[in-house]
Amino acid sequence: MKDLLFAMYMGGPDSVEAIRPFLKNLFSDRTIIDFKIGTWAQNILAGIIAKSRSKKVAPLYEKMGGSSPQLKHMKTVLEKTSAVYYAKTGRELEVRTGMCYYHPYIEDELDKLNGSEFGNIYVMTMYPQDSYTTSGLCFKRFDEKLKTVSIKGHMKRIPFWHLNESYNSCLIARIYKAAEALGKPLTECHILYSAHSLPEYTLDKGDLYTIHLEEQITFIKDMLRHYNYSLAYQSRTGPVKWLGPETSVKLDQLADAGTDNIIVVPISFVSDHIETLIELDEEYISHIRAKGINITRIESLNASDDFAESIYNVLLT
Repeated sequence: MKDLLFAMYMGGPDSVEAIRPFLKNLFSDRTIIDFKIGTWAQNILAGIIAKSRSKKVAPLYEKMGGSSPQLKHMKTVLEKTSAVYYAKTGRELEVRTGMCYYHPYIEDELDKLNGSEFGNIYVMTMYPQDSYTTSGLCFKRFDEKLKTVSIKGHMKRIPFWHLNESYNSCLIARIYKAAEALGKPLTECHILYSAHSLPEYTLDKGDLYTIHLEEQITFIKDMLRHYNYSLAYQSRTGPVKWLGPETSVKLDQLADAGTDNIIVVPISFVSDHIETLIELDEEYISHIRAKGINITRIESLNASDDFAESIYNVLLT
């Protein structure tokens, strides 16, 4: 009997035409962003934001080939994980991916599995850190749909994996590689960890996201024995107060203070997408480089072999 890995993510537009409905789904969800105006009003506002923002970002998605590369990277790395799993356990691992805001939806994929039986069932998200706005939302939708389908097997839920040593070793290898690209020893570099921002009110609700970020950065710091670093947040959107400092502002502050040899680590992202390829690379980093600062970003994990190995490690530990 084979095993199952059900991996979840927010999702992303698979074409330029999909940008608007994806954004409408995203901004309508009061779990991830609550504009404090009520469900009906937020749905109206979400439609307005989606229409306006889709026009602005469409050219950016065209630059990336017309779609978000997230799903492609996710499918490829999970296929590699399945191969690693078989090589190490001798068991077949079926992989299913489910998304919150665009195809393939979590609910649709569970419908396809209705009536299936597996030995082991692993359920995880591609978010290393836990937050009720991301991994929590994925599991909420998974659990709600699971009430209506029959899928048998020993289920292991993995809500977060930010302290997995194998995964963090992938990041550390790329940090050292980035230092080499800058032509400097790591001791002469400043690491800026850039995380996706969340509304500040999530802290009042006891969300674990910022705690997990701090835990993971400390874990990496201790493994690297590198203490010259800072944390900032990017990708804020909408009329609410977000976690800070902003990545763009922090980079300007570092540059203006004469801080050189900066390595940017997108700590909450495991693959390239618009926030890394456009927001970080083309907007923030190119701006700082124009100031004469030696700066680079680590390579994203994407569908790399070592990341596939680390996902296998996450499943089995």
